[in-house]
Amino acid sequence: MLQSAVFKQNKFGQYTVYTKQYLKVDNKNQRIDRKQPPMGVIDKFSSTQGSKELKKLGLQEYFSYPKPTRLIKWLLQRAMPPHPLILDFFAGSATTADAVMQLNAEDGGHRKFIMVQLPEPTFTTNSDGKEVPTKGGEAAYDAGFRSIDEISRERIRRAAAKIKADNELTLPADFDGSFKHYRVVKPTKQLLLEIEDFDPKGTALFNDMLNSYASDALGVAGGATGAQTILTTWLAKDGYAFDTETKHIDLAGYRATLVNDNRLYLINPGWGAKNIEALLNQLGTYQLDVQAVVLFGYSFNIAELRELENGLKQVDRHISLIKRY
Repeated sequence: MLQSAVFKQNKFGQYTVYTKQYLKVDNKNQRIDRKQPPMGVIDKFSSTQGSKELKKLGLQEYFSYPKPTRLIKWLLQRAMPPHPLILDFFAGSATTADAVMQLNAEDGGHRKFIMVQLPEPTFTTNSDGKEVPTKGGEAAYDAGFRSIDEISRERIRRAAAKIKADNELTLPADFDGSFKHYRVVKPTKQLLLEIEDFDPKGTALFNDMLNSYASDALGVAGGATGAQTILTTWLAKDGYAFDTETKHIDLAGYRATLVNDNRLYLINPGWGAKNIEALLNQLGTYQLDVQAVVLFGYSFNIAELRELENGLKQVDRHISLIKRY
């Protein structure tokens, strides 16, 4: 017996959720249950449409049976609040991101997306060191895509460009189609050795420690500085969302980062007495009203740390000093 599927409606509060129900089919391919899917769901949203969309973007050879953006838009319009953050754990060809951008272009919405995709390689390496494309990954490898996530990002870029070209005169003013790329990487062996050898009680500074966290030093693309990498990592560690807004604060020429007006991050080297004075002045006059100061210990020597600790104790409210290495 073969099986076919229809969709069953379930009500959860104000939302309708469609769950797939499998129906038995006899050997003559006659479905026993004659119920039709609601709204012609199966016929209305086919992977053929998804393939045609990828073809228009020049990416049709790299994915089989992609979801059509029409399906994702249909779901988002029925199950999401006006300004949601949409998470897709398995981005694949980034259909969800494309659909979100299309909807924003159509109605001026402010939907945001997070696409998650493992860097699954499109090749394997033989014992002799030669790279061989994986089964099904030949076209992507030959086109220069070394992993699936590279194709995902390229889909977003091309889709955004197409949306702009197709809607040149009708796009909302704040539509830009941009995105940020985050990835998890292991630190280099040299960096781990430097961290292990560092003595926080000493006077030496690792002035190039920040550069060890830059994209180039970690062997990944993106052009992120070491300070950007550290800040992004710490924001995630401290429970902030990826789209959390940050402010840059000038402390007598020192660039600090303020988050949610209550946490100050000091990452760059170059901290000195004038910067401490500027910080204490702003705290004393309530230009800054932070609950915690978080600093990158490798950028500070022991004398600077002690002076900062003593200065914060003079403020008329408790401010935590968090040192990270």
